[in-house]
Amino acid sequence: MGYKKNLIQAGSPRFCDIVITNRCLLKCKMCKSWQCGPQSNELTFDEAKKFVQSLSEFVKEPLEINVMGGEPLWKDWCLDLCSFISEKGFKSIISTNAYLIDEDMAKRIADSGLNVLAISLESLNPNTHNYLRGKDDVFSKVMKAIEYLEKYCGSNLTLTILTIIMEKNLDEILELAEWVNKNKALQNVSFLALLETGLVQERHNWFKSQTYKDLWPQDIDKAYRLIDELIRLRRSGYKIWNPVSQLDAFKDYYTEPDRFMRDTEYRVHDYIIDLDESGSIYLSGDVLGNIREDDLKQLWFSDKANEIRRKIDSHGPGKRCCVINFICAFLSDDEYLQVRPEKNIHLYQRLGFYYKDLRQFDKAINEFKKVLEISSDSQHARIGLGFCYFDQGKIEDAFNEFNQASNLGPENEHVHQGLGSCYQHKKQFDKAVDEFKKALALNPDNYYAHQGLAYCYESLKQFDMSISEFNWMLKIHPNNEHYHMGLGCCYEGLRQFDKAMDEFKQALRINPNIECASRCIAACSESLKQQRG
Repeated sequence: MGYKKNLIQAGSPRFCDIVITNRCLLKCKMCKSWQCGPQSNELTFDEAKKFVQSLSEFVKEPLEINVMGGEPLWKDWCLDLCSFISEKGFKSIISTNAYLIDEDMAKRIADSGLNVLAISLESLNPNTHNYLRGKDDVFSKVMKAIEYLEKYCGSNLTLTILTIIMEKNLDEILELAEWVNKNKALQNVSFLALLETGLVQERHNWFKSQTYKDLWPQDIDKAYRLIDELIRLRRSGYKIWNPVSQLDAFKDYYTEPDRFMRDTEYRVHDYIIDLDESGSIYLSGDVLGNIREDDLKQLWFSDKANEIRRKIDSHGPGKRCCVINFICAFLSDDEYLQVRPEKNIHLYQRLGFYYKDLRQFDKAINEFKKVLEISSDSQHARIGLGFCYFDQGKIEDAFNEFNQASNLGPENEHVHQGLGSCYQHKKQFDKAVDEFKKALALNPDNYYAHQGLAYCYESLKQFDMSISEFNWMLKIHPNNEHYHMGLGCCYEGLRQFDKAMDEFKQALRINPNIECASRCIAACSESLKQQRG
């Protein structure tokens, strides 16, 4: 295809990462770049220049190019590349740990024409920053680097701080935000979400692995409070770079990162083009080609590029896990604050069910009530409140919430399940059965509706029906002693004492501490003797 036809589909890159090396002299806890040794095929200066030159031939709109690593300043030609980027009319950025920035390096940075220097700083507590970055003198190096940069670069360089929100620094981030706000050498601080190492996030529950155990925030409520305070500071004029929409998204991300990455719409389209340390070219996270073999301009307007664009346009899942840290993926404050109430409903509901699952019912109730303050007709919030009240033993309150939920929208299996549980607790078993059946009509696999039916049928002495339900649940949880006890009671009710004894014995094998199982076995044994005369 020719360029002209493809220009209809192709946008123009707005942001670019050039990874000039994966090597690093630190041993950061959240990154594995330091484990990379020298690579024989690592990107050269001429190859990086070729990439930038090619961009300049077809990109006419403003473009930011982030030169990064590993530690990019480890490459002696890093600043020469930044000078070349500036010559081509693009904005140059370096992301660095600042370990190599001494007085001479600061002078070179001043002469390079670099636009933005982003320095990683996790805390004003030297012990915290040094621990997370893996060297005892990293903090002092950062502080000295800021002094040198202020002295030699002044207002010609935008100096920003990058801080990852982690378990180790949760209590120290607000102090850092205050410090940045008062420091005349610094233009802003940009907060980042903790990500799995690498461009593409693939491992389910990666954040629960041993690698991230000490890094991932353990108290979600604490993380929420911190982020809410950062939002307040941002809106009051603090030098926080993140838009409110991104900070709110951090809350959703830290609650369920896998779901967030899976379900979040990929909003950056084809605005991001990258070059990695081996020369590979990426279009929004998908491999497009290689600078050593391909012409970048031809790649940008190629069939392969358009196929990637079609995948993005069809709302296919975005591969690029770091989209959470791209400001361009989020609405401006003015735009977002108009739609934020709807976003908050979503966040409060998720947090409510999160606390409910942890059995922190008071916290869950507080979140569901926040939803109802924004939207009193939220069926999901009513359902959440209903289950919280039920688990607290407040059956009438739960019943009231489920009844209100039933009037707020289409039939919902959880409403019927909740009502069934309330009727069951009130010993109104016929009504409970009706509600559980309604739940199963909407979802035949509603586990709790099957469980409710099993016990209601047992109470109604409809033992065959109860046995059917217990057997259904035992296919899913074969080692649940309570279900074997339930089956035993049903068989005992049918005077099938040998089968009853088998179930009671199975329950006892699973949990030897069930005293009632032994009593039931003894009672069935006696009944069996009498039955046999």
